[in-house]
Amino acid sequence: MLSKLMKNSVLMLVFLFIASFYDRPAFGHYLWIAQQGENYIVGRGIIPDKFYPYNPDAVAFIKVFDAEGKDIPVNRVNDKERVFFRAGGSISLAAVRCDWGYRVNTTRGKKLMNRRDAEQQGFKVLESFQSTQTSKTLFEDGAAVCKYLGMKFELVPIKSPFKLEPGELLELKLMYDGAPLRNAAVSSDVNTQTKTDENGMVRIDISKTGWNVIMAKHIVPSLNDANVDYHQFMTFLVVKVK
Repeated sequence: MLSKLMKNSVLMLVFLFIASFYDRPAFGHYLWIAQQGENYIVGRGIIPDKFYPYNPDAVAFIKVFDAEGKDIPVNRVNDKERVFFRAGGSISLAAVRCDWGYRVNTTRGKKLMNRRDAEQQGFKVLESFQSTQTSKTLFEDGAAVCKYLGMKFELVPIKSPFKLEPGELLELKLMYDGAPLRNAAVSSDVNTQTKTDENGMVRIDISKTGWNVIMAKHIVPSLNDANVDYHQFMTFLVVKVK
């Protein structure tokens, strides 16, 4: 019995050590919109061109805006393992939400299932959660770039990233469920991390030439679902700096 307890304790410590890396700015994967010729792809993977397969039904919505901030109609196609679309005009900003569903962290890694199914398959579940991600990709300056679009979890630039002076930090407001989210960690893909103030405001460096990714994560404990410990929300703001 003691040996078994010690073994479980060691496994838990190993898991926590590994999981700590996922809380760092360099996330395991990103969500963004990528342009390929006339098509736009809802990308899940590593920016700019490493795409992981996913269930197209997880993409809950896609919204795109032109430079004047007007909605652009899109022709969406659900491919076998991803979503792509064509837009009826030049895109300034593209937004997307993906509901990835149930996840469990186990002593044998992350599994894409709920707690009940994982335990029935013999996994030792350390934690269970649901995952929702939102993302905004900025292609060019426009009226929608600094607007709150009303997504559940969203980073909103106060000043257009396309108008920053050299060395100027990008100021943003982090919104959750329609209100500013205070004391929340906001990171960049170059390992810059800071926290929002009392008004949900944060300033972060995006001076790296090429693609810059700003991201945030918010955990909401689950109260009514025995299969879920918490709901994990992640949001991304993706912009290419010239």
